[in-house]
Amino acid sequence: SPQCSPNRSAIFSGCTPHTIGTSRLHTPMPPWETTVTDLLKQHGYFTGLFRKHHQGQVFQNKLDFYGPPKTPFRAFVDRLPKDKPFFLQFGSTDPHRPYRPGAIAEPHDPAKAIVPPYLPDTPEVRQDIAHYYDYITRFDAECGELLQLLRERGLLENTLVIVTGDNGQPFPRAKGTLYDPGIRVPGIAWWQGRIAPGSVSKELISHVDLAPTWLEAAGITIPEKMQGQSFLNLLTGKPHKGREAVYSERNWHDNFDPQRSVRTARYKLILNADANTGYRPAWDLADSPSWASIQALGRRGGLTEAQSRILEPSRPALEFYDLERDPHEFDNAINRPELREEVLRHRKLLSNWMHETYDYLPPLFRQAIADDPTGSRGLTPPAL
Repeated sequence: SPQCSPNRSAIFSGCTPHTIGTSRLHTPMPPWETTVTDLLKQHGYFTGLFRKHHQGQVFQNKLDFYGPPKTPFRAFVDRLPKDKPFFLQFGSTDPHRPYRPGAIAEPHDPAKAIVPPYLPDTPEVRQDIAHYYDYITRFDAECGELLQLLRERGLLENTLVIVTGDNGQPFPRAKGTLYDPGIRVPGIAWWQGRIAPGSVSKELISHVDLAPTWLEAAGITIPEKMQGQSFLNLLTGKPHKGREAVYSERNWHDNFDPQRSVRTARYKLILNADANTGYRPAWDLADSPSWASIQALGRRGGLTEAQSRILEPSRPALEFYDLERDPHEFDNAINRPELREEVLRHRKLLSNWMHETYDYLPPLFRQAIADDPTGSRGLTPPAL
């Protein structure tokens, strides 16, 4: 889920947000849900977390350690019992907005910023991206500080380290959307002697897969309720049956925009359940220089055709993209005759996932699908 608290709940629970009732932003982890930190703690692990978790006070109180902002990393290792293994999450707020100058001593040059084609190439956008780089750099430095501390205390040699993000790039048409810039996030793993240095994988991984992976690494039985699948074998170079697809959802994030998607290695299908409403950015994006540039150029006709679609008052009910030929998801191929079978395959994958994970489908939209099973007429459901 390309949103903060819903996606973090998926990481901790191994379940999709709509399954456990955390699909809306700011919804805390329900106290009756069993999380990976609960299970690790039950098996003797010392559990800790720094800064952001967005899961509520009950979740935080069940941890052995919590370090609010400005707490030094050594506070955790100073309290760590010598005879216990540990689980620690560093929940940085970087590179979350708002951005301000001065995040790092040597800021990035806006002239060297890489502007993706879905954003206009303006000085304001370039400066916005440069600030984004600055905040990523500050996060990277803090990760290095934490890893060095663990190394000095002799705790790093037998520790699995995973670095990821809770949602995609905090820019329009990225964060809060189901396009790849919204759901594709960093995935870096390190485990001395277990993971081959420099190895790279193109396997599809979902954030619901993290909790099962951690549990398997700890030798703990994975609960049946967890919907993710462990990728421990992939990390350690053993035979691994990868995913056919990964699934994403977007619900309430400053506004209600129910969407679902299925992404396979080459294709993606997006369902816009409220297609009569156009794109609406989250508040932090609405206040960004990049969104201001899009709006200003849109009024003057200065956007490309692909960029201008973000300002249209409605969207297709279904979007389908060939990511190999169209990596930026500009060309909706839902009506392409040669892709008919792939469209049907992905509709079935998405439908089955929604049923298996106890998701909902608006009744009026369900009827539209029944009337037009291929999506060839581009039926749009009434607004919810």
